[in-house]
Amino acid sequence: MRKHSVILLVLMALVLGACGDDDSVGAEASDVTFDVEVIEIKGATDGIDPPSIDPTTLSAGYGFKPPGVYDADNPNKWQVATYLYSPGAMSVVAGDDVTLRFFGINGDSHIMWVEDPDGNKVTDEVELNRGRELTLNFTADELGHYKIVCATHAPTMTADILSISG
Repeated sequence: MRKHSVILLVLMALVLGACGDDDSVGAEASDVTFDVEVIEIKGATDGIDPPSIDPTTLSAGYGFKPPGVYDADNPNKWQVATYLYSPGAMSVVAGDDVTLRFFGINGDSHIMWVEDPDGNKVTDEVELNRGRELTLNFTADELGHYKIVCATHAPTMTADILSISG
């Protein structure tokens, strides 16, 4: 029993040491790479009424094929769609050099860039086309939320990169 108590005390000491207030303990800035796919999700139904507002009036990132248009043989069937980045949320340590490697799966064209927490562009504005890969690089100098923006499918096609303290 004494052996188990000693092991438990050692483990507790290790855990408490790792959770201490020492500022030298924590994540350090590094090079971080994310693979981000640009995709479109679609869904169709004939089991419920279509939306009362055409989703395409809410965002260029939404698609809608109303009843009778989506499926001429089924006048009740309709479809909605949305463009998105996957993953849509990422995190880095402030000071990280971030590489975003995008691959366009859906959508002929996406005009996109990255903004810092203050809304300033930290990358060039680029165009991503279907079947192509492109890379954007920036340093996450500030704490807060960086945003990947697609102007083509605004305002809903965005992704978030949270920059946290190391």
